[in-house]
Amino acid sequence: MKRAGGVFLLLLLAVLTVQKTQEGLAPELLWMCHVTSAMLALGLIADFAPLIVTGFLCQAAIALPAYVLHVAASGHTSVASFLLHLSAPALGAMAWRGKRMPAAIPWAVLAIYQLLIALSQAFTPESLNVNLAFRPWDPLVAFIAWGWPVRVLNLALMLAQLQAARWLWNRYLAKTAS
Repeated sequence: MKRAGGVFLLLLLAVLTVQKTQEGLAPELLWMCHVTSAMLALGLIADFAPLIVTGFLCQAAIALPAYVLHVAASGHTSVASFLLHLSAPALGAMAWRGKRMPAAIPWAVLAIYQLLIALSQAFTPESLNVNLAFRPWDPLVAFIAWGWPVRVLNLALMLAQLQAARWLWNRYLAKTAS
């Protein structure tokens, strides 16, 4: 089941890659949700726990909520993106059921995000604002002055989301899923 889920995620990522390339948006593949979907897929295929739990926590705590906000604000998505954002956390939860999340995982996700910000600044156009590397989220840009305090606030909020999701999983969901 794990391998099939990983292959399914890779197929969705392949479809999304074709779509984004055709639309001239290939740099958007560096979004954290896509990168951690690939991590999760590879983890499922290889049955490699660190990739599974890291990808799963990122998908459940960060990617899915951000995707919902994006769709609510923009009003558009694709079928492949919809399926990817819903199936990645579900497949991660099924693969990780009955297991506790280690305390280091939220910190690993934040480190991955910092790396992706650097890669986004180096390799993506500022107009796409991949991983919010250049400015706050577009609907908030008029209300928030950009700079290091906002970056720190963004990281603190992400860490709070990650820790809350980890706590919830370890406290309730890991026990009931076994």
